[in-house]
Amino acid sequence: MKLPKKRIRYHLDIYFMIIASFMFALSGVFAKLLAQHLPSVEIMFFRNIIATILVVYQITKVEHKKVGGRFGLLLLRSLAAVASLYLFFYNVSNISLGGAFTFLKTNAIFIVVISLIFLKEKLSFLGVCGILLSFVGVIFVVDPFSFSGFNLKNSFFGILSGLLSAASITSMRQLGHYYNTEYILLAFFGVGVIMPMISMVLAFLNPSLCEYDFLVANFIMPSGIMWVWILLMGWVSLLYQAYYTKAYKITKKAGVVAGVSYLDIAFTLIFGLFLGDAIPSFIVFFGIILIVVGGIIVSGAKR
Repeated sequence: MKLPKKRIRYHLDIYFMIIASFMFALSGVFAKLLAQHLPSVEIMFFRNIIATILVVYQITKVEHKKVGGRFGLLLLRSLAAVASLYLFFYNVSNISLGGAFTFLKTNAIFIVVISLIFLKEKLSFLGVCGILLSFVGVIFVVDPFSFSGFNLKNSFFGILSGLLSAASITSMRQLGHYYNTEYILLAFFGVGVIMPMISMVLAFLNPSLCEYDFLVANFIMPSGIMWVWILLMGWVSLLYQAYYTKAYKITKKAGVVAGVSYLDIAFTLIFGLFLGDAIPSFIVFFGIILIVVGGIIVSGAKR
């Protein structure tokens, strides 16, 4: 049955977010494929260097009205976002794809908590219930009572990646008064190139530091199909950013769009099975559902 054009336009924000979620999941797939050959630090380096080139090109095409002020906050935001990526890509390399994305999605909970504590925002009773539901879901995903495939290190890194991601996202509100989005992204991706370079130089100067493999790793020259995966990872990351931005720009119900964004967990669970990930245990799968439902409730209540 063919949908009328008017109805398609009315739900365009949702369609854009579905595409964005799919592209985000695909970027995780290429990162997972690269993780078979390259350390997570190097994967992050290539992802960010491609993104930096694309953002620099975009800056030359747009008009700049807001540039300057709060440089310290801009730097802290970039450092927090890059630190989150260190932990996220490490988990992509070492646990299931769906698990890594689920941990990152806990940022919705932390965004609300940070807003309540530091920005003095208010939240409805329904929003509080959503936070509690997601928190219980995190406990189930970490699964401290039985074997789930996630050790304590992966779980801690996953939750910390969500917290750092939330801190960086929350700071965007203040930075938006001083910088165009392109400059905020340029600072993030620029730091995201410099920090992995330092990590790899440290590994060269002192190989013993490589025991901290989530932070320090030797550079391995990609070859063959790996270059294709690197380029595709950069390309789908750009598409994700573009459609994600479009969805929020045109929507009249941001809470609905935020809820749809959780589709990337479903996509990564499916993709992960094709990549050889084990099927999540019932308790872990139940925890993922609680995080998603709680996040949707929080997003709707907050919006």
